[in-house]
Amino acid sequence: MKFKISLPEKPSHRAPVTCVGWSSTEEVYSAGDDSQLLSWAVSTARATKVAQLAADVYPTDLHFLPRAGAALGKHGDLILITCVDGRFHIVTRAGKVERSVEAHKGAVLVGQWGSDGTGLLTAGEDGFIKIWSRSGMLRSTVVSSENSVYSASWSPDGQAIAYTQGKCLVIKQLAPNTKPLKWKAHEALVLCLAWSPASELIVSGGEDCKYRVWDSQGRQMFSSTFHDNHIISIAWSPNGDLFAIGSFNTLRLCDYSGWSRSLEKPNTGCIYKMAWSTDGTQLAGACANGQVLFAHVVEREVHYMNFTALVSEKKLVTVKNVIDETNEQLELPERVIQLALRYNHLVLTTPTQCYIYNTTNWNTPAIFDLKDGSVILLLLCEKHMLLVEKTTVGIYNYQGRLIASPRWPNMRLDHLRSSHITLSPDTLAVRDAGDFKSVHIIDLTNTRTSTETTNIQHSMQIIQISLDQWGETSSRKLVVLDKTRDLYLVHIRSTNKIFSKLGRKIESFQWNASDNIIAAIQDTQLVVWYCPTACFNAKLLKICSMQYDSPELGRSPRISDFIGNSVSVRRADGALLNVPVSPFPSLIHKYAQDNQWTEALNLCRTTNNETVWACLAVLAIQSNSDTIDIAEEAFANINHHEKVFFLQHIKTLPNKVEQKAQLALLGGKIQEAELLLLHNGMVFQAIYMNMNLHNWTRALDLGIKHKTHIDTVLYLREKYLDSLGKPENNNKFNTLRETIQIDREKVEQKLAMELQKRKSSS
Repeated sequence: MKFKISLPEKPSHRAPVTCVGWSSTEEVYSAGDDSQLLSWAVSTARATKVAQLAADVYPTDLHFLPRAGAALGKHGDLILITCVDGRFHIVTRAGKVERSVEAHKGAVLVGQWGSDGTGLLTAGEDGFIKIWSRSGMLRSTVVSSENSVYSASWSPDGQAIAYTQGKCLVIKQLAPNTKPLKWKAHEALVLCLAWSPASELIVSGGEDCKYRVWDSQGRQMFSSTFHDNHIISIAWSPNGDLFAIGSFNTLRLCDYSGWSRSLEKPNTGCIYKMAWSTDGTQLAGACANGQVLFAHVVEREVHYMNFTALVSEKKLVTVKNVIDETNEQLELPERVIQLALRYNHLVLTTPTQCYIYNTTNWNTPAIFDLKDGSVILLLLCEKHMLLVEKTTVGIYNYQGRLIASPRWPNMRLDHLRSSHITLSPDTLAVRDAGDFKSVHIIDLTNTRTSTETTNIQHSMQIIQISLDQWGETSSRKLVVLDKTRDLYLVHIRSTNKIFSKLGRKIESFQWNASDNIIAAIQDTQLVVWYCPTACFNAKLLKICSMQYDSPELGRSPRISDFIGNSVSVRRADGALLNVPVSPFPSLIHKYAQDNQWTEALNLCRTTNNETVWACLAVLAIQSNSDTIDIAEEAFANINHHEKVFFLQHIKTLPNKVEQKAQLALLGGKIQEAELLLLHNGMVFQAIYMNMNLHNWTRALDLGIKHKTHIDTVLYLREKYLDSLGKPENNNKFNTLRETIQIDREKVEQKLAMELQKRKSSS
């Protein structure tokens, strides 16, 4: 991946260009020390004069008003221009100055609209940072410092501001009575910073000729080598996967983790400001020699199995089959914006159309027109794909036919990121745009409109979600990574959504493309959970996993892809490592899915591997088939003798329903076991099961709901606490104990009768 740079033949500005901004994906505005406001057609690199500003207007920053929901709104295209005389101007697209405001003493160095467009911030040489309304009325002065503020940036959620202060960076929360977070960032003056619109990452550059990547807690994630000159400008791409670094005659494209993807040396002088187009494929730069630099991201690459697709030119994609070394050249009428290669399909989007290629036929793609003209997000699964445009969401099959238009509460597509939405063959899951602890689940199997959603609530803020891609709809699983870096698994089709912890200190994770296996970076090691549903039992989960702890992974590795029996891990320096994983657990999963338990058992006996036996054991106790004997043999081979004895006890139970319930209980499916018993009229067994699990409140709730055995629960609870020598501290039990008289002999008789019933039913 690199920049392809184009520069106009002659500078259109008569003085240095100081700022640039995108009005659309095909048009750039620039302003410079000649007080001209120019409009550039990106495709031809030709400039048109929009306005000649006043002679005393020397712009320092330029920013277009964000389009909320991609609509212009009643204000139209407004441009914020800051100047060296301490004023900022709100200018129309045609160059008419709508409002001028005296904002600072000395130059205004930063002017930036908020992401929702309702307000703006300015920062200046006087050390002040101020927030203004859209009309230019002062709302608050959030920072007053002795140092000039050379750069400042909104946080992604608009609730904080990061700014420079000498050699330090400071994060100031806008909530009242919050202490700023300050740390030394560089060995010399910090000149520029940018906060990623998609994550908590901040990039800073300074006079020490280095750029550095930080998280929002001030922890350094990356530090570059020394450059020849000061780092003057930084810009994040809209989806947060890339950022650009500008210096004297230098333009660098970097991965979000910090390592450099490409280095260009254009003859431009200093690149004062840079701005990305909204589709993330183009960059504009303001140069000291009076030119406006245009850079297009080329050589973007995607891989799947034996295919590699490369955007070699703006409108050309090269597909290579590494098995037979054949190449296919796919020429498109417009530039490529999004591309994805998965499940034997290559999907490309241009500004107006979507192209779907099958890997068996590169000549006749399925083509359909886009509704809004630009795709923000593209996700593929086995049966269909998701296209997120500026104002619409569509689920399409691989013939290009629209099969669903899902909607969900608090739907804000401009804030949607790939880590916050996930697609499986039958389900779509989206994190709520306002409540970061909430996930909306949309069933894609029922309705064309797909507007009915169920909600899953987590106790912590969620930063990433992902659905498994394989298996039955009824067993669909969602994995959630929260802000504390804990990873949880939840069965989204179950009645009560219980979060089971998979691991902690997770830096990145990914489901396998075709199997229910998860790979994750845990701290600094690679962990592969061959059977994630074993998370109900920590010992079983550990046996069902692989830990790969090697120095070659380096510091801060991350999962790049997980296809077949190979995990791709990207190191902090950009190197890509492929770590092989065992193919046998994947085969066990497939045998279990197809109900071929004999074949699975034979494979385990042949390999005689503890991990494979453990996977079989977990899948057998979680299956709806009659697999007690298989589970018994599997647990015996991993020396879990207590589970073998319990399985032998299950065999002695009087009826099949109770056997299935106890097997579900062994498999960690407590709710399923309870529902099975209640559905078959075994209320006492359901109550007794909860008491054995010490779920006393649930046992009491069942007794009250079914109006039976309330006194039994109270009696056994009292007996249990007496044996521990502890008083009752549950108000619910205390209240009922006062109103219900317990006859111990009667309760003992009831228990004996229930035991007799079970024996007689055998």
